[in-house]
Amino acid sequence: MASFFVALAIGLTTGLILALVGGGGSILTVPALLYLLGMSIGPATTTSLVVVGANAAFGAWRVYRRNGLSVLRVDYGVALGLSGLIGTQVGNWLNHTLPAQVTLLGFALLMLAVAIPMLRPPRLETKNAEISKPGANWLKVGLIGLGLGFLTGLFGVGGGFLIVPALTLLLGFPMRQASATSLLVIFINSLSALLGRWPLDGLDWGLLAALLVGGVTGTWLGGNLGHKLADKKLRQIFAWLVVIIGVYIAWQALK
Repeated sequence: MASFFVALAIGLTTGLILALVGGGGSILTVPALLYLLGMSIGPATTTSLVVVGANAAFGAWRVYRRNGLSVLRVDYGVALGLSGLIGTQVGNWLNHTLPAQVTLLGFALLMLAVAIPMLRPPRLETKNAEISKPGANWLKVGLIGLGLGFLTGLFGVGGGFLIVPALTLLLGFPMRQASATSLLVIFINSLSALLGRWPLDGLDWGLLAALLVGGVTGTWLGGNLGHKLADKKLRQIFAWLVVIIGVYIAWQALK
């Protein structure tokens, strides 16, 4: 029973962070399942994909209901998701091949590398600037999507902690639009990775249900809070979260 409430709390935290910053939920989910619930790396990453994918789908739906397509860029979301299909399956293969310690250390180092540019002062953005269609950046979008898919399959994450900086720093998205669009990419990448792992062996369906209930609740709460926070504050929350969890995972992997 205690593990059920722990799973509920993990799901709540995952959904809240995912809704607030458009990513980072699985950064907490994977280590929480490993260190708090005692899962092995395989079931933990698969469970994370189910939870984060479901939370992202719910979050994207809420963004659409609230703002329509003015914030959620479906064209970029679908383009990035589809371009990552091959990368996701390659990452799945490596996930089953590499030692768990190597996977965790790589995960931690990647998180720290991503956090550094997000902690810098944001570039000045034109409030009414129009972002071009994906076709104008097809090579850049394809490479970003391929890399994001690979890392989703390898680390069992939705990739939001990479998608958000990729959209803001490489494609010029405002933070709020990047956060919303990343939810769609997370859902597509998570679904692709899960299909590549089918059948989903070793899952605890009771804990998974608790994670999903907590995640949907957290996503709903985060959706109500996110529009009240400034873009700069969201960026800082996102970056410092990545740094703290990344340092902890690196320390655990090197013990």
